Amino acid sequence: MRDSLRTVQDHLDAVHTGDPEAMAADYAHDAVLVRDVVYQGRDAIAGYFATVPDRLGDGRVDFAEPRLEDGLVAVGWKLVGGPGDGASGTDRFEVADGMIVRQTVTLDGGDF
Repeated sequence: MRDSLRTVQDHLDAVHTGDPEAMAADYAHDAVLVRDVVYQGRDAIAGYFATVPDRLGDGRVDFAEPRLEDGLVAVGWKLVGGPGDGASGTDRFEVADGMIVRQTVTLDGGDF
């Protein structure tokens, strides 16, 4: 079974592929993604991820090294280029049994 850091790193690697199904593959079926709205379940999360490539445009997400923080995996990120250039935040992941069960996004400013 993957440990928490490996699970999150696999997800971050999938984000760089731009494939929404790959991005959602590391989430439990009943996972929750909390952003400006709450996405409940892997299908809803995959639906959110389907919007990401268009929202990024020609930009990319630069991720900091994932770190353990109070039992969660925390990852800082910043958008470089594209319509959201400069947007940044921190994602905190709760992982159980090698799957992401909850992700909470904290934005430093506006969303992209």
